[in-house]
Amino acid sequence: MGSLKTLALAGGLALGVSAAAQAADLAYAPPPPPPEPLGLKGTISSGIYLRGDVGVGLQTVGKYHQDDVVQFGGNFFGKSDNSAFFAGLGVGYRFNNWLRFDITGEYRGSSSIGVNDIVFNPWINDFQTNTYKGNLTSLVTLFNGYIDLGTWNCLTPYIGAGIGFSQNRISGLTDQGSVAGFPTLGYATNGSKTDLAWALMAGVGYEVNKNLTLELGYRYLNLGDAQSGRIVNAFNGEMYAPLKAKNIDSHDFRIGMRWNFGDPNCCGTPEPVAYAPPVVRKY
Repeated sequence: MGSLKTLALAGGLALGVSAAAQAADLAYAPPPPPPEPLGLKGTISSGIYLRGDVGVGLQTVGKYHQDDVVQFGGNFFGKSDNSAFFAGLGVGYRFNNWLRFDITGEYRGSSSIGVNDIVFNPWINDFQTNTYKGNLTSLVTLFNGYIDLGTWNCLTPYIGAGIGFSQNRISGLTDQGSVAGFPTLGYATNGSKTDLAWALMAGVGYEVNKNLTLELGYRYLNLGDAQSGRIVNAFNGEMYAPLKAKNIDSHDFRIGMRWNFGDPNCCGTPEPVAYAPPVVRKY
């Protein structure tokens, strides 16, 4: 009887050891992989971005021209310039870490312009003067190219250039003058002119995350020419040639943002590490 108990106990121990060994040979069920990081997925295509910019420009007119003043040998003097606020939107494509292009459309708000002239009037054998004042607005479309110069601590300096066209509009122009001591008054209908526009720019971008980049930049912008409508004498209805503003340019300071739909850059959310189940030792 004692022998049977001993055999039964030995058999039970052997079965327990065998079951433990088989359990050790089986790998534990792997835990579920970590959740994917939250974030906007590219919904257009890799490399495409949208942009928006606002800023202020120190805008100047190179020179003024009016056919009647030139005809009588007159001169312009005392031109006044003013700042112009602007806002724009665009869409672009980033080809790689250093080259990108975009197309932008921009509205430049009303900027006051003004100039004086003096001309000898042979009909009264005396000089007469005029003071012109008006407003200048512009719509600008540019095709731009940029070279990014490398990224350090999420900061990417860049240089760029653009070319396109502008539609410059002079509105509300008045012509107040004096002839032989008597005041004169004229006004001009609104006039617009479409001309070549081009730009040179430089700045720096800061990558907030894989989708959002902020920009701070400077731009030299040449807007071409503008002109008013014909000038009308308010007293007798006589009409004169338009006032022309030539070689309009601006030194622009702007801030902007780019919303990127491509893959994350060096400062973006890191790619998730591929999950591997734990290795279990076998006994």
